[in-house]
Amino acid sequence: MLAQRVVTAVVGIPILLGALYLGGTAWRLLVALIVVLGLWEFASLGAAGLYLDFLALSGLSFLAVTYSGVDGTKLLLWFALQLIYYLLRASFGGMRNFAAAASLLGVFYVAGLYSFFVLVREQFGLTWALFGILVTWATDSGAYFGGLKFGRHKLCPQISPKKSVEGAAFGLLGGALAGLILAAVFNEPALQMTAFALVLSACGQLGDLAESALKREKTVKDSGSILPGHGGILDRFDSLSFVFPVLYAMLTFLS
Repeated sequence: MLAQRVVTAVVGIPILLGALYLGGTAWRLLVALIVVLGLWEFASLGAAGLYLDFLALSGLSFLAVTYSGVDGTKLLLWFALQLIYYLLRASFGGMRNFAAAASLLGVFYVAGLYSFFVLVREQFGLTWALFGILVTWATDSGAYFGGLKFGRHKLCPQISPKKSVEGAAFGLLGGALAGLILAAVFNEPALQMTAFALVLSACGQLGDLAESALKREKTVKDSGSILPGHGGILDRFDSLSFVFPVLYAMLTFLS
């Protein structure tokens, strides 16, 4: 398992960071692929009853938005169009309540949240996008190793039995340290960057818990198996899916 995780990381991280560095079409294409695979996993978790055409339409509309040059207004328009489609389908197409709600959740949880990967990179540049990713990775590492070594008290056993309060604390510490280091690297105010990192670290752990709750509801360990040793797309991007919208909101507010 560990060997698989290492191989996947060695192959995947350069692809992710390379596309992030290039930005533009390369980053949009990679994020679009992540969205499509994530929607597929979400549909698989839901099994029968989800409206796959609805999920497919959402993925295609996401591609259209990203290629048109994303900004906040277009993203809101995209959300509005998806909501209109959902309401019309629910009113006249006989969508069952659960399937309709689950399908809509898939749109917002995957395509909606992941779209901020593009928004942050396009509107605020490489530095902030890289900041969000590295703080998240530092948080995940801190939480994993801190929990492994010192974990005693369960954080949220009904959702994720293995997560501990101590692990969460070390996750925050890891995120804060990453923020402090990156402040020096990027020549940014240390206090501001560390505060940002703490907020993002907490949000990333909430994203992890949210995805754990989804898997627990479906009684599965991983959302998929496309990333050997790591699980699925939703498993790997759960924290980032909460981090990037919050990062975008903070940067928008400050600007």
